[in-house]
Amino acid sequence: MAEATAVEVTMPEMGESVTEGTVLEWHVAVGDTIEEGETLVEVSTDKVDAEVPSPVTGTVTELRAEVDEEIPVGAVLAVIDPDASGSGPARTTATGEGDADLGDDVNPRATSAPNGDAPSSDGPSADPIEVTMPEMGESVTEGTVLEWHVAVGDQVEEGQTLIEVSTDKVDAEVPAPTAGEITELLVEPDQEIPIGAALCRMIPGSGSGGGNGAAPAEAAPEAPAGDAGDVGDGRATPVAKRIAAARGLKLSQVTGSGPGGKVTKADVLAAGDGAGPAAAADRDEKALRGPAGMLAKAMDESRSIPTATSFRTVAVDTLDAKRKGLNGALAARGMKVSFTHLVAWAIVQSARKWPVMARHFEDRDGKLFSVSDGQVNLGIAVDVEKKDGSRALMVPAIKGADQLDFPAFHAYYEDLITK
Repeated sequence: MAEATAVEVTMPEMGESVTEGTVLEWHVAVGDTIEEGETLVEVSTDKVDAEVPSPVTGTVTELRAEVDEEIPVGAVLAVIDPDASGSGPARTTATGEGDADLGDDVNPRATSAPNGDAPSSDGPSADPIEVTMPEMGESVTEGTVLEWHVAVGDQVEEGQTLIEVSTDKVDAEVPAPTAGEITELLVEPDQEIPIGAALCRMIPGSGSGGGNGAAPAEAAPEAPAGDAGDVGDGRATPVAKRIAAARGLKLSQVTGSGPGGKVTKADVLAAGDGAGPAAAADRDEKALRGPAGMLAKAMDESRSIPTATSFRTVAVDTLDAKRKGLNGALAARGMKVSFTHLVAWAIVQSARKWPVMARHFEDRDGKLFSVSDGQVNLGIAVDVEKKDGSRALMVPAIKGADQLDFPAFHAYYEDLITK
C-alpha cells in the first residue's frame, strides 16, 4: 500500500487584520486517531474564537503549539499521518492496518474514492480529501463564497489560498491542507455554505505543476508597479495584493513569510513602511490638540476594551407612534423627545438591567482585572461647528445616567447638547 504523505495543519487566516491567534485548548493528543472534520484545536484571535477541524482522517503525530501560545497565521499547529484505510475510529490510538471497522461512526464528510481511482499526476496513488467550510466562532453557522483562487486540475501547494469566504463576523481565506491536485469544486461564488460542508475535493500529491499552483518566485514576470499579479498566482494573499497595489509596491520585491514563502499583509506593510511611490510628497500633517486630541486618544484606548454587538429590529412606524404619543403628553412640560432620546434611554435601561455589560478591564503590572465603576456613563457624539467654519466631533458623557429618571435624563441630555 502506498505510504500517505503527512499533512500539516496550519493556523487559518481569519480576516484581513488578523495576523496571529492564541491556542485555547487541544481536543487531541499525539497518537490519537481523528476523523476528517473533527475538531483538532480551539484558537482565539482579536476578532473571533474558532475551532480548527482536521482536514483528513488519520493519526496525530505531532502537536507543534502549547496552550496559551501565540501562533502566527500560516504556522503549523499539528501534523497528521493520513490513515490509509480512511476509517479509523476517532480518539483511539492507531495500532496498524485492519483495526478499523467501517461502520456508522464514520464521519460522512470523510469520503474517499477507491485506492488508485484518482491518482495524483506526479506522486503515489492517494485517496481524495475534501476541504470543508471551517468553523469561525460559536455563533457562525454558515458563510458565503466570495472567490475561487483555483480551478479543477490546478496543482496547489500546502497553505496556498483555495477560496475566500465571508461570514457575519469575518472574511477569511481557506488554505489548502496539503499539496496536491484540485479535482472538483463543489460550490459557486455567492453561494451560502453551512459550516462543515465540503468546498472542494483534491488528491494529495507533490503540489508542483501547472495550473494556478504556486510557481517559483524567481520565475514570476515583472509587471508595472502596483500590478497585483506580479509574483504569480497563489504566491501572495489577496489582502497583500490589494495593499501592494494601493502602495505602488512590486510583490516580486517583497520577501514572503507565509506558508511556502507566500507574501502576507504583514510582509507588504513591513516592506512599504513609509516608502514607495504611493507615499505622497505633500502629506498634510498637523498636531491634534484640545478636544480633537482627547477624542483621538480615547478612540485609540477603546480598542483595548472588549466589545459586544447586538442588533435589534424595531418597526419605525411603531416607534414613531410612541414618540408622537409621548410628545403629546410632554408638551405641557415644555419637553419634546426625538428618536435618539428614546434609543439612548433604552441603552441606559439595558445597561442598568445587565450591569456586567458596563464592566471594563485594566492591566496592572501584567495582570488583568475586571472593573465595574458602579454607574453607567453614556457618551453622546455631537457634531460641533467652530467659529472658523470647520467642524469637530465631541463626545460628552451623561454621568450616572442609570441613576436618573427620564425627565432628569432628558434635561441632562439637552444641556450637554446646548453647551
